[in-house]
Amino acid sequence: MTGRSEGTTSTAEFVRYSVDDGLAVITIDRPEKRNALSYAMLAAIRDSVKSAEDDPGVRAIVLTGSPGQFCAGTDLTELHDVEPGTDPADRTQHTDGQHWFLHDATKPVIAAIDGPAAGLGVELATQCDFRIASTRATFSWIFVKRGLVPDTGAGTWLLPQLVGLQMAKRLVFSGDFIPADEAQRIGFVLDVVEPDGLMPAARALAASVSSGSPFAIERVKRLLNESSAKARDEHLVAHVAAMTECQLSDDHREGVAAFLEKRPAVFTGH
Repeated sequence: MTGRSEGTTSTAEFVRYSVDDGLAVITIDRPEKRNALSYAMLAAIRDSVKSAEDDPGVRAIVLTGSPGQFCAGTDLTELHDVEPGTDPADRTQHTDGQHWFLHDATKPVIAAIDGPAAGLGVELATQCDFRIASTRATFSWIFVKRGLVPDTGAGTWLLPQLVGLQMAKRLVFSGDFIPADEAQRIGFVLDVVEPDGLMPAARALAASVSSGSPFAIERVKRLLNESSAKARDEHLVAHVAAMTECQLSDDHREGVAAFLEKRPAVFTGH
């Protein structure tokens, strides 16, 4: 992976952001609260993703937590009561896509999970393109035990696509924790490694999945993310539009030239 290097910068208390060799790493660092997220922390993660998206030197993004933790979910002390008579149509902050910033990021996003991922934590992991877990990772869609449905909607829309409808129902209906090896068996987790190998594995995956044209990756990610919501003919219209854009791009010309000249391609994302 190539790109400029930076030091670590704080986006907010308990959230760290760093860029090194083309990889942006967002670390949730509130171990005394099992990395439970305040609304300010969630906003900081969102802002970090935007920073990575806006940085042409960043090729991929990793979301992780402090050692032994990923994220226990929302800090319950910050939950607000919903007033009786609230019209769901007025709650646009939950339907305008602002909580889907990981899913909608144009660059590959990897969750590196060491320890429990529950509630909002597992929802954020579900929205990532890839999930690598340590052997001490566990996962729970615990919402029904709090009288709720999965809060971003990832557990009811993305999870069935990842593990199948019946398995998704089992996970969401029960709220039970499952270990990393079970999460891998059902297809939720790509790989399971020892804790000290988690970030090296995440970095290696990031390098692999971001080595191609950023211009093409952005478009193929959008096609894949939207494929289940489109009929085949609608998908093909979007496919041809993306293919045409790629064929007119600098990255396509560079990719062909690099092949013919037998050298590594140097993509610019244009």
